[in-house]
Amino acid sequence: MNTFGLSIIASDKDFYHGRGSSLVLPTLDGEFAILAHHSDMMIAVVPGEMRFVTEDGENHVVVVGGGFAQVINNRVTVLTASVEKPEEIDLKRAREAEERAEEQLRQKQSMQEYYVSKASLARAMSRLKAGQKYNQG
Repeated sequence: MNTFGLSIIASDKDFYHGRGSSLVLPTLDGEFAILAHHSDMMIAVVPGEMRFVTEDGENHVVVVGGGFAQVINNRVTVLTASVEKPEEIDLKRAREAEERAEEQLRQKQSMQEYYVSKASLARAMSRLKAGQKYNQG
């Protein structure tokens, strides 16, 4: 099986180091898939659901915050603000964060505050989506 080196690093922890056979990242234009021997590039990652398959065929779904991924010499490094497994998400806290972000967006604020609020809302919504999927299925 064709694999690549995969490192997933969040601002507060090293999440995964090993071999992967596929990786699907959330980007501004939708999802972006990476397989072994992908051409070298940098990719902006937005808050959302990231999926990857390890060399043993195990599927993983995680929620990531904003960041970027680098593909170089058949190695992929994902650097992101946060990485969470769906089962780790506290739905009550995620709903509260969504409500706070929506309230902040209704307030008059500077452009910088507006973009921070938009990012907070995107993160809360992606956490809720993944957490609800996990708790239903």
